[in-house]
Amino acid sequence: MAENQLPQAEAASTPPSILRRILSLPAVVSLVLAALFLVFIITRFDVDLSATWGRVTDSNPWLLALAIIVHYTTFIFRGVRWRLLLQNTSAPGTMVPGLFYCSQLVLLGWFANSVGWLRLGDAYRAYLYRDEQKGSFSRTVGTILAERALDMVLVALLMMTAVPFLLDRGNSITWIVLGLAVSLVVGLSVILVAMIRAKGLLLRRMPPWLALRYDRFHQGTMGSFQRVPQATTWGLLGWAAEIARMYLVVEALGFDISFALVVFLTLANSLLTLIPTPGGVGAVESGVGGLAVRLSSLTPTAAAALVLIDRAITYISVIVLGATLFVLRQSIWRPRPADSKMFEQQD
Repeated sequence: MAENQLPQAEAASTPPSILRRILSLPAVVSLVLAALFLVFIITRFDVDLSATWGRVTDSNPWLLALAIIVHYTTFIFRGVRWRLLLQNTSAPGTMVPGLFYCSQLVLLGWFANSVGWLRLGDAYRAYLYRDEQKGSFSRTVGTILAERALDMVLVALLMMTAVPFLLDRGNSITWIVLGLAVSLVVGLSVILVAMIRAKGLLLRRMPPWLALRYDRFHQGTMGSFQRVPQATTWGLLGWAAEIARMYLVVEALGFDISFALVVFLTLANSLLTLIPTPGGVGAVESGVGGLAVRLSSLTPTAAAALVLIDRAITYISVIVLGATLFVLRQSIWRPRPADSKMFEQQD
């Protein structure tokens, strides 16, 4: 009888699927509200929809195809980097999955962020790794926090290189966006320093079950900051792919804007995705479109065409491919650890 009760107890203790929450009715409602917000933005800025569509259809299809290919190389670069961070924090003798697997989970995380509020995709990536590789959820979340910290530093540094070339227009908006990036870096730095200095105090004050999980989270975060030069190199390649994607979209549309502005718009796009709507919907479109108009000679209609194509690549295609990958993994191929002796302890 005890044997029969054991599977039931394990099933009861299994946490609910994060993706089930992401694809819940509130998430669908949020997408509808975001779409309504986009309609408001279009009508508010008097965008000519027929002219916008005309610019889209007149764009160079070969350059757009290349932009899509280049965009998806970023998942390879980010997969390599995340695998490096996992290796930094794994216990000796623990097997870390390969590049193909890590890149899949990065893509699935982006997919989940694109359809759910509050960037649940980061938690979903850690959940998948725990479920499929029997790794520590807390430690994996720590590696993702370290990944985000490294990204924010790169975003701020790249923005610093682009802003001086945009000052001829005398527009303070560039300083505002740069200030936001720097503020996020400072905020993350404060959090990391506080984690280091307050670790002992927090572990003493926490109940044992929570202290164990926080200790693993701390290990995952701080342990990731090894081999920083290699992690930085792969991170730069990931951002280079995103900048190249935006540049190719601009070239496909035949727009004449500076490369510095291409870099700035790409990085501003990434910052605006932090807004806790699905994929930053609403904030990204209005923000990037508004910046393109204010910092260049583009009309609102031209800027709308730029945003429409770029978001089709970075948002719509990620939802389509991410959903396809999710279905394939659930129905045909679901990765499992190869050697149970290599498992880390779960939490």
